Amino acid sequence: MSNETSSVATSAPSNNPMKKIIAIVAFAIVIFLVFIAFSVTSSVQNNDRLADIKALYFPVLERTDANVVRLDTFVERMTQGVMTAEVDEVESAMELAEIADKAFAEVESLYPGRRAHVQQLREDFAAYAALAKKTSVAFIDGETDVSADMARMNEALAQLRSKLADFRSTSYDNFVMTLEESQHSAKVGMWLGILVGVMNLGFMGVLVFFIRNNVRMMAVIAEQNATLELRVAERTAQLAQKTSDINAMLNNMSLGVCTIVPGTRIHPEFSNAMRAIFGQEDFSDQLIEEVLFTDSKVGVDARDQAIVGLNAILGEDQMMWDFNSHVLLREVELQKGETHKILQLDWSPIVNADDVVEKVLLMVQDVTHLRELEAESAQQKEELDIIAQIIRISVGKFNEFIGSAHKFSEENRRLLQETTGRDLNVIAALFRNMHTIKGNARTYEFTQITNAAHAAEQEYDALRKDDQVPWDAAKMLAELDAVDTAIARYVSISEDKLGRKGRAGDLLTTRGVFIANEELDDLQRLAGSVAEAAAVPDAVQLRDVVSRLGLIPLSRLVSGAVDSISSLAKELGKPTPDVVVEGEAGFNNRFAESLKSALMHVVRNSLDHGIEGPDARRTAGKSETGQIRFTCQPTENGIELGIGDDGRGLALHKLYEKGVSAGRFQAGVSVSPQAVSELIFDSGLSTAEQVTQVSGRGVGMDAVRAFLAEHGATITIALASTEGPLGFTPFRFVIRIPASACAR
Repeated sequence: MSNETSSVATSAPSNNPMKKIIAIVAFAIVIFLVFIAFSVTSSVQNNDRLADIKALYFPVLERTDANVVRLDTFVERMTQGVMTAEVDEVESAMELAEIADKAFAEVESLYPGRRAHVQQLREDFAAYAALAKKTSVAFIDGETDVSADMARMNEALAQLRSKLADFRSTSYDNFVMTLEESQHSAKVGMWLGILVGVMNLGFMGVLVFFIRNNVRMMAVIAEQNATLELRVAERTAQLAQKTSDINAMLNNMSLGVCTIVPGTRIHPEFSNAMRAIFGQEDFSDQLIEEVLFTDSKVGVDARDQAIVGLNAILGEDQMMWDFNSHVLLREVELQKGETHKILQLDWSPIVNADDVVEKVLLMVQDVTHLRELEAESAQQKEELDIIAQIIRISVGKFNEFIGSAHKFSEENRRLLQETTGRDLNVIAALFRNMHTIKGNARTYEFTQITNAAHAAEQEYDALRKDDQVPWDAAKMLAELDAVDTAIARYVSISEDKLGRKGRAGDLLTTRGVFIANEELDDLQRLAGSVAEAAAVPDAVQLRDVVSRLGLIPLSRLVSGAVDSISSLAKELGKPTPDVVVEGEAGFNNRFAESLKSALMHVVRNSLDHGIEGPDARRTAGKSETGQIRFTCQPTENGIELGIGDDGRGLALHKLYEKGVSAGRFQAGVSVSPQAVSELIFDSGLSTAEQVTQVSGRGVGMDAVRAFLAEHGATITIALASTEGPLGFTPFRFVIRIPASACAR
């Protein structure tokens, strides 16, 4: 400055040097003032920038970083809630979302220049939180179809992360730019201050004051910058803790977890339970098909579909997951030596920001014990059902049923072994026998025997009705074996579980001690000898009384035949009919079994065909409850047993139509009602509108006639009227039983 002044003085001589000095000083003062004004203005602007940094950018960046951490913690708690199936964790995560929203609201008020961006971030965060909560709760509640929500959740998370990162980045860039401008202004101000100070130490104090303020503000900025670094370090530590927690979960959970990467290889990170489930230590970079299928019972086709499906999914658009995930196996059985395992598999796609399936998450659970418990529980329930069915009837009735079933089964086995081809008579006998087993089993509600007998009966029925069905003795023997197996299971449970061993005739009951057939024969023989030798009234009476021992009374046979009448009536939608027995007679064991089977068929026939439903009976002026009547009276040659009901009668017109269709009658030719009624005993003819388990197959009365004929008994129909047009005609069955059936 002094050099410049002297130069000016020498180059511009003046008559008044004081004026020149004053002018120079004035010029210097002006320059100084200009410098001072510029410096003050720059310092004020710089102070404003620094104040903006302190009051705006640091709070904004601080809250933005805090929300980034909260988002990570939110995702972690949601994941933990899903994996541990705890809704509390989900609700805890939602509290973080509310805190984050408040922080965004504060940023919005602090940073009005970017209010639209902040509002969008708030909406995106809230939308993602709601979608995450909905998906997590659905997954915890056991819903399986959450893949679409998970995809939207992953997409929303990726977009939210991207927008948060973009907002922080642009805000930080503004902060850096403002800071650089402030630093630049501070440097300019400092040099101007030094320059002006050299010109005039008197003005240096002002410059130093502003510089000192600048330095102080820079210290504050440095301190804040150090705090930012500390928070970054804290976030890094949180991420490390999160990684540690995930590793701890993988090492301690009982669920096998791994991820499948392109090439169907297993990622090096997997849960410790994978080792226990598959019995090997390392799965890194191993093909998933080698792990799952090497010792499995999965078929080749299913394996190939699963592997092809995985290859089609990995590295492709998520749409390929929707197309191919159905071929991924959900359960496999492993058999390695003596070790047998059943594994349940759950697959989930891991999608990146571009909606590409980067990996597939596989969760494996050993459910062997669970399946064994389920099977054992089902077997125990089935066994309890059989026990409940058995104990509903007496030992005697059960043994009678088993004996009858064995008899018909053995007869069918003999017929199948002796017959080499289609024989309609044999087929009819097979069908009658099996239908009787099924009917008797159904009477006592022995469901397993009923179902097995029904399956065998279906095969015989197909042979009856279709000439094209081949005679397959091996198949029919196998079906018969199934019936015998079902019968044997009932016998086994009765004897082993209930302790009901032996025939009913060998058991002690509350009614007394039953006498075996051999002992009864000896007693009758001795009584007869005494009567012949003594010829006194007491001896003759003793012989007559003993002769009736061992005979089964009609009332007992009727009771056994109508045991299931209530359940049949309920199934048919009819009230249980009353049963009336008039008269009494006794029958030997040889005939009683066949008569009981015959009575069962007759009762079912009356209930299904004869007795109307309650509405029809009310219309006809009858009581809603029907009646089945048994009448027994002696004849010259034995016993006559009548069976009838108060229903609408036999549908002679329908029988006639069936007879015309079968070629038994000529259309338009008059036929007597009695001749038409005889069709009820023809195999394959039925007046039922539809086939049911009760009737409708055209079998029943032909079986009754066959059973009775084996013992010399006959069955006919007695019509109430043999005149007039064919229609519903009241009738009753008449069974004529020889005297031999009433003696031992």
